[in-house]
Amino acid sequence: MDRHILKLFLHRYRGSIVLVVSASVLLNILVFAGSAYLMLVYDSVLPSRSVPTLAGLFAMLLMIYAFQALFEAIRGEALIGIANGLHDDLFEAVHHATVTRSLRAGTATAPDRGDDLQFIRDLDAIHAFLAGSGPLALIDLPWVMIFMVVLFALHWWLGLSALAGTLVMAGLTAWSNRRTRAGSHDLAMIIGQRSAAAMAEIRFGEVALAMGMTGRLVRRTQVWEGRYIAAQTYLARTVLRFGGASRMARMVLQSLILTVGALLVIDGRASGGVILASSVLSGRALAPVDMAIGHWRGFVAARAGWGRMVTGIATWQKALPRTIVLDTPVAHLALRDVWIAPPGSSSGFAVQGVSLTLMAGQVLALVGPSAAGKSSLVRAMLGIWGAERGDIRIDGATIDQWGSDRIGRHFGYVAQTVDLIDGTIGENIARFDPAAQSAAIIAAARAAGMHDTILALPDGYDTRVSAGGGALSAGQRQRIGLARALYGDPFLLVLDEANSNLDATGDAALASAIEAVKRRGGIVVMITHRPATLGPATHMAVMQNGRLVDFGERDAVLGRGKAVTETPLREAAA
Repeated sequence: MDRHILKLFLHRYRGSIVLVVSASVLLNILVFAGSAYLMLVYDSVLPSRSVPTLAGLFAMLLMIYAFQALFEAIRGEALIGIANGLHDDLFEAVHHATVTRSLRAGTATAPDRGDDLQFIRDLDAIHAFLAGSGPLALIDLPWVMIFMVVLFALHWWLGLSALAGTLVMAGLTAWSNRRTRAGSHDLAMIIGQRSAAAMAEIRFGEVALAMGMTGRLVRRTQVWEGRYIAAQTYLARTVLRFGGASRMARMVLQSLILTVGALLVIDGRASGGVILASSVLSGRALAPVDMAIGHWRGFVAARAGWGRMVTGIATWQKALPRTIVLDTPVAHLALRDVWIAPPGSSSGFAVQGVSLTLMAGQVLALVGPSAAGKSSLVRAMLGIWGAERGDIRIDGATIDQWGSDRIGRHFGYVAQTVDLIDGTIGENIARFDPAAQSAAIIAAARAAGMHDTILALPDGYDTRVSAGGGALSAGQRQRIGLARALYGDPFLLVLDEANSNLDATGDAALASAIEAVKRRGGIVVMITHRPATLGPATHMAVMQNGRLVDFGERDAVLGRGKAVTETPLREAAA
C-alpha cells in the first residue's frame, strides 16, 4: 500500500519533480563557475595584469549567479507546490482516518496508537519537510560523486583526499540515521501519549477539582512530561553532536585539500589556481552531506509519519458520485440476520442474528440489560459500524447504496453523551449546514422544546457554545442534541438513552417529539430503561447477550413479560 500510494503521487507530480531535478542539474553545473573563475583569475588574469579580462570574467560570473538565483527560486516554488498539492490530496483521507480512529477498537488499544491527532501531525511533518530545504539536500547528494570526478581530474591526490572525507561524512550520516530513527519513533509515541493524557485530564478537570484529584493527575501527567523531555533531549543532543562532527569534518577536509594542493604546487605538479578551485569544489561536494545530516531528523520524522499515515488511510476510499440518486426514504427499515462485532475486536459478536422490520410511523423501544448489544445494534442501523453478516436496508437499499453523506441527512441520532462543536447553538442544531434556513432551525428547536430556552440566552440562537457545552446544563445539552437530531425531519430517529439527563419537562418534550416523528411517517428507535418513554412506542424489542429474545407490538411484549429484566419495565408491564 505504501509503495502504491507513493507511485501514484510520483506520477501525479511528475512534471514538478522533473522541474526540480532539472533545476538542480543546472544549479550544480553552474556551481563550477566559481571554481573556474578562481582558476582563471589566479592563473591568467594576475600574470597578465589584464583589467578588461578581469572585468569580463566578473560580468559573466554575475550573470551565472543571477541564473543560479533564478533556478533556486524555481525549484523552491516547485517543491512548495508539491508539498501543498500532497497536503490537499491527502487531507480528506487523513481527516477521515483521524475522526474515525476512535471507532476502530483495534487501533484504540494498539501500543503505538499515540494521540487521536497523530495522522494530522504526520501530514504536517511531511508537508514541512517537503516545503523546506531537506529534499534539496537529498536531491543534491548524487552530485557529490560528480565533484569527486572533477577533483580527480585536477589531480588524483586531491580526489583521494576528497573521497576519504566523503566516506567519513557518509559514515557519520549512516550513524546519525541509526541513532535518530529509534529516537524519533520513541519521541512521536511519547508526544502522542502525553497529549492524550493531557486531554483526558482536561476532560476530567471538573470532577478532579471536586474530588481533590487535581494534584494527583498533575503528578501523573508529569511522568509523561519527564519522558518527553528525556526523549527530546536525547534526540536534540544526538542531532547536535552529529551536526557538529559533520561541520568539523568538512572544515578539516577543506584544510586538508588546501594542504595537499599546496604540496602539489611546491612539487610543481599543479598551478596556484588549482589550490583555490579544489578547496571550493571540496566544500561544495560535502555541502549536500552536511545539509542531509542537518535535516536528517526532519527526514526521519517525515518517513515515519508517512508509514503511519498510509497505514491509517489504507481502508479509506473516496465515495464515488452516484449516477442514480435514490429518493428520500419513506417506507421501512429492515434487518436480516445481522451479526455485529466492534471493529477490530476479537471478543466475539456483540449482536448475533438479529432480524426485524420497522415500517414508517412505528416507534421501537429497545430494552434489555447492560451490555446486551443495544447500542451496537443502533450503531449498525446508522452505518457507524458495519455488519459482519446479514444486511441492513432502508426502503430496500443498503446504506452504501445511498451514500453515507446523503443518507445521513435522513438520520437523527442522540447518543448517550451529547457532544457539541465550537460554534453557535444555531450552527450546532443545523449540523453546520451552510445552506441551513432559519425556519428549519427554529422548527427543530421547537420540536425539542428548546425554542423558548434558547431565546432566553444572551444571544439567542447566536449564543456560542464550546465542545463541552459551556454554561449549558446536561439536560439543555441533551435537548440541543435532540434538536440537532430532529433538524431536517429525518426518516430514522435513533435515541440512545436520550432522556438520561431530562427532567419531567424534558421527558414531555421528548415524548412530544417522538409522537411528531411518528405522525409524519418517520421511524423511531429508542434505547430506554425508563417507563416514561414507553408511551409513544408501538413496538418493543428485548435483547439479551446480543440476541433478540422478543420482538413485537409493545403491549404484546409487555404482556408476555419474558426477558423483561429491568425493574421499571416490569412495573410498567404490571
